[in-house]
Amino acid sequence: MNPRTARRLPLLVAAVIALFLAGLLDAAPGAAQSANNPPPPLAPRGRLPQLKTGTDPRFEMVLIHGLGGAASEWDGLVPYLMGTFKVGNFELAGHGKTQPVMDPTVESEAERLGQFLRTSGLTYPTLVGHGMGGMIALQYTLDHPNEVHRLILVDTAPRQLAAAEQKLDVGRQLVEDYDGFVGRHYALMSPDDEIAEHILDMALRTHAPTFVSLLMSSFDFDLTPRLSTLSAPLLVIGSELMFPDPEQTQPRLSTYGFDQARSLSFKRFGKTGHYIMLEQPVMLASVLMAFGVTAGYQFEP
Repeated sequence: MNPRTARRLPLLVAAVIALFLAGLLDAAPGAAQSANNPPPPLAPRGRLPQLKTGTDPRFEMVLIHGLGGAASEWDGLVPYLMGTFKVGNFELAGHGKTQPVMDPTVESEAERLGQFLRTSGLTYPTLVGHGMGGMIALQYTLDHPNEVHRLILVDTAPRQLAAAEQKLDVGRQLVEDYDGFVGRHYALMSPDDEIAEHILDMALRTHAPTFVSLLMSSFDFDLTPRLSTLSAPLLVIGSELMFPDPEQTQPRLSTYGFDQARSLSFKRFGKTGHYIMLEQPVMLASVLMAFGVTAGYQFEP
């Protein structure tokens, strides 16, 4: 199916995919080219005030992209965050410029995140995870409660919502038409043609076995029983793709499993697809800065 044709399918279909993969969609065969041929960056949209140079950031922040993405998807935000935060950009194995590892899982990537923090000299960061990156950030925060300042999840659910039949169907599609599966679903991740093509390009460059391994590991992902123990302040950011009706925010948060959290803040981004950092980088940077510095900051729904 042509990606532009797929993009005309109902938004609900895209939402189901985004929820099922919790931001995880990924890759295509031959994606080993990604390390040598990263997709061109998109120009940041909007403006933020010029940052003062020569300042020593008081806080730390680590950005973690989703499955099928790359560290470069945060490029539009990093310049604005650096005046306040020492910024780390964690890239999943087999994505972007990072070499694959054998049989990665959510848990093993959380361990790699810990290694990244130690080698980067980051001791008490705010973790920002998009999609599967949010799963990894949540896993790490629950496993290391004293090492995370704040946690921000972007279009991430604390549990996998797919039924057994859906999982079997996805597995069948991956075997029968891997490229087609990726093309159909990634083309739906943004209503903006340019951004959608960029997202699809990143996905098609991702290491295919990595996609399969991480996706399969996510099928049993469920951290809701541990959410009540989460001590780090939590902000959930939801796109219109995952939260199409602002009046239904609370029921949807409950459906996704967030009703088990001790407490959380929530911010909805309207008129956006799954990749908020590419569609509304200025606004997203502002929200990350506000919560990363002041956990009690009140956001408009």
